Amino acid sequence: MKTIIYIKNGILVMLAVLLITACDEGKIYPEEDVADLGRTATVSVTFKGSGAWPKKNYLSVIALGSNSETPTLTKRIPKPINAGKKVSITLNNLKEDTREICIAVISNGLNIIYKYYTYEVSGNTNDNIEIELDELDLASYGRIQEQVFNTNCTTCHGGSTQIAGKLNLTPEKSYAALVNIEAPLSPDKQKYVDPGKPDESYLLEILENNDYHKDMFNSTGKQEVLSLIETWIQEGANNN
Repeated sequence: MKTIIYIKNGILVMLAVLLITACDEGKIYPEEDVADLGRTATVSVTFKGSGAWPKKNYLSVIALGSNSETPTLTKRIPKPINAGKKVSITLNNLKEDTREICIAVISNGLNIIYKYYTYEVSGNTNDNIEIELDELDLASYGRIQEQVFNTNCTTCHGGSTQIAGKLNLTPEKSYAALVNIEAPLSPDKQKYVDPGKPDESYLLEILENNDYHKDMFNSTGKQEVLSLIETWIQEGANNN
């Protein structure tokens, strides 16, 4: 009987010693594997003009390498619930040839539609990248020019000797041709763009109801374009 008690006591002592040793070595809990995220890039930003948030396409943080047309990494930016709330997005495992980190509108096929911001990546360091941005306005005229006019309009409005409706929408001419300019075909003598007054701006009337233009976009694409232009006009139609 005493022999059994001695054995039990011996086992308890050994367990106590093992527990103390584990605590001293920090091994009381199982070790967790730490994922290797490689070189990372984190972008923190707040957005203005949320009415221009893409509906068909995607607002994303992207990485570009030697091929500046095709992203090597992408991550969609979630639309903040509250206006003015800062959003932080991290790209993991940047490729060795990464040259740019951008905030951009991209298509479902990863085509770059418009770049809002570009950060040039140094090739001489492997340090992680932290980018802090001030407020970024989604309703920018630069995006309207690139996504709407350059893609859909300039063939007729500026790309030939005969400019349709005498309205030149090429990058060098479009802003001056639209903002505070009376549209000659408007029966109510509306301006193409009346800053702060989207409901009185003839440009939206043309894209939404004119027989020659209303079918230029599919339903989702049309909603995105109209919301972009409407938000831009509402904000004052700045040349931004």
